[in-house]
Amino acid sequence: MRTFVALLIGFASGAASGAFGIGGALLSTPGIRWALGAPPLIAVGTTLPVIIPSALTGVWTYSKGGFVDRRFATIAAAAGGVFAVLGALATKLIPGEILLIATAVLILFLALRMLPTPAAELTPRLQPSIRLFAAIGAVSGLLAGLLGIGGGVILVPVLTVVMRYPLKTALGTSLAVVAAQAIPGTITHALLHHIDWRIAAGLTIGVIPGARIGSKWAVASEDKRLRIIVGIAMAVLAVVFGGTELHALLVK
Repeated sequence: MRTFVALLIGFASGAASGAFGIGGALLSTPGIRWALGAPPLIAVGTTLPVIIPSALTGVWTYSKGGFVDRRFATIAAAAGGVFAVLGALATKLIPGEILLIATAVLILFLALRMLPTPAAELTPRLQPSIRLFAAIGAVSGLLAGLLGIGGGVILVPVLTVVMRYPLKTALGTSLAVVAAQAIPGTITHALLHHIDWRIAAGLTIGVIPGARIGSKWAVASEDKRLRIIVGIAMAVLAVVFGGTELHALLVK
């Protein structure tokens, strides 16, 4: 039964990954925490190995439509991989509930930033450069390792709000970086024994078809509508998830 529940969570998180470019952990982390009763650090670590096939499935669909910035993805992934390891190591110093509450707050803030902006604000707030790409990758990698969320919750809003990428290009590019950053984070969390491989196996079975369906839907969707759906979905999840973890922390 646990494997079947994990499969369903994997399918839903895969669909979210493909549609929203965030790696799917926004659903799988609270999913295995609530439905399977996993401890906080296991909920954080177990999502990372599942992010890899989920993100790669989405990248394949987006790249066929030309929605992946390979230059940004290469630079950001290289910088983020190092910081993903540092973030994973930092989980030994911070209580799991605090990490998950921080995840929820971050998701809520960025969800609000994802909502459509006036057409007049289309020029990049910062000019593209190798240093900027590396800095963005470093921050997203650190959070990927620390919070087990794949870094996409940082990348998608930054690429759309700060860099003014078209949303579909931001989604595809984010998934490419997320897939690469998840590898060192997975290795580090595995060495720290933060991964339940049985749950991860069930998630992986469902995540690939889910990611394929989600990415195909996003590529075919109208940009403004997609922004609204992504922003609202992230905000609702953040409020529910953060409230649950805050309650768990207070009743300890």
